[in-house]
Amino acid sequence: MTTAWLRDQPLLFSTPVIAIVSELRDESFVRAYRNGADDVIVRSNVAGVTRRLANLRDFDPSARPPISRGQVLISHQDDDHRRLLGRVLRQASFDVRFAADSGEIVEAMASEEAPVLVVASDEVLPVSEIQPVRRSANAFKTPFVVVTAAASTRTMLHDTLERVATISESAPNDHLLFLANDLLTGGSRHMRESPRYLFDTICSFRADDTSSPDHGLTYNVSETGIYVRTFDPPPKDTIVRLELTPPGSTETVELRGTIIWTAMPGKGTRATPPGFGVHIETLSSPARDLELYQEAYRALGELPNRVAVTRIPKNRRR
Repeated sequence: MTTAWLRDQPLLFSTPVIAIVSELRDESFVRAYRNGADDVIVRSNVAGVTRRLANLRDFDPSARPPISRGQVLISHQDDDHRRLLGRVLRQASFDVRFAADSGEIVEAMASEEAPVLVVASDEVLPVSEIQPVRRSANAFKTPFVVVTAAASTRTMLHDTLERVATISESAPNDHLLFLANDLLTGGSRHMRESPRYLFDTICSFRADDTSSPDHGLTYNVSETGIYVRTFDPPPKDTIVRLELTPPGSTETVELRGTIIWTAMPGKGTRATPPGFGVHIETLSSPARDLELYQEAYRALGELPNRVAVTRIPKNRRR
């Protein structure tokens, strides 16, 4: 039984899926999210299962979020992947529709109920064909996300085409939501304290009054903040210790931060997957670790054509 099959069943569309993995490895967590899991824990974390079930006790799996953010058109040759990408955006209050090929994309874009965003596999619509499709539909401002099977795991805005982003086939499906949010808010990343980059790595976290850490997957980082994906976020305003491997590094760093927001299924904003956001406290974080983290973050900004980056470090030490 696959997660994609579950999402094809109307009664199970919203049902949370927690994947249990045997090892604390980036690849295991990323693969689970790519295959449609909503949370991932290590097999030995029995208490973590109990806490997550408690956090979901008021969740109604039969509920559907209201459609309030416009129509998104998705075209992908793989039924399972298309379905999982669609679920991510439907859960974020988009009206999700599907297209079989570039002809149906043009037809939808030219209609009165034109999509606010088009998501397409590069097998269905190569990047080089986006401008001709826009011309055919007379819709030059429609943003696109192209899902590519290229070996690179980098995710970026295209260097020559306006409002076009590419995302790796192997990335967690929720990366699509972060890119959609940025494309549809007209570059809100530039109003942030520092740019945000997509980056996947396991992050351990614990409050000062607890001794046993839990683990989540970071989806994006900035110079001053980190997002962690989990069904078991500590409460807002909690001071937490984080351990993670920065981009391009094999060293684990420890940072301290304050939780500034949390998100859970069916509660609060649907623009962000479940988890929490941390503001890094520069004065209380170990100086050397903070410097290593900031240097790694700034190195991302030096990559050409970058807006968002996802990289799985090798030989991580834990």
